[in-house]
Amino acid sequence: MDKSLMSAKFKKDYIAYLAIGIFFFILITELVIAVWLPVHLRSENVWALQVARQDMIDQFDNLRNGFSRISKTSQLEGEANIVTKCLDSMAIYLRTYQAALNAGQIAEIRSNLDDFQAVLDRLQKDKPYGHQNRIDPSDFLKKLSAEGMKPVSPPESDK
Repeated sequence: MDKSLMSAKFKKDYIAYLAIGIFFFILITELVIAVWLPVHLRSENVWALQVARQDMIDQFDNLRNGFSRISKTSQLEGEANIVTKCLDSMAIYLRTYQAALNAGQIAEIRSNLDDFQAVLDRLQKDKPYGHQNRIDPSDFLKKLSAEGMKPVSPPESDK
């Protein structure tokens, strides 16, 4: 048997080469991970932003469709028209700038759309924002006549 294979010099060289190889393997692996991980996370963020943007557009379209289906009673129609005009203005803005919106702007628009969704839910239940009270002048006219004042008839409305 060859004495060089049994010498300590061969064993030291073998261990040294193995240690150097493992060191360079770990170093290259760390460099690959250091480069790949930010690129991968950035692409994940881009997709998350695209998903948020698409969800915002879907919610926006659903709101516009919902407000177009509101029953056309006098007060509900007026409220729906006001919100529809706001949504139409937002549609112009979104068509122009939707690709440039960042995550904060998308979250703010989603918050506004959530507010509009609450209005739509209320209008779909036929509940207007305010109550339209009818004024009955008969009590007031009776009180005036009881005090001795001559009541004046209300003016005719121009219909």
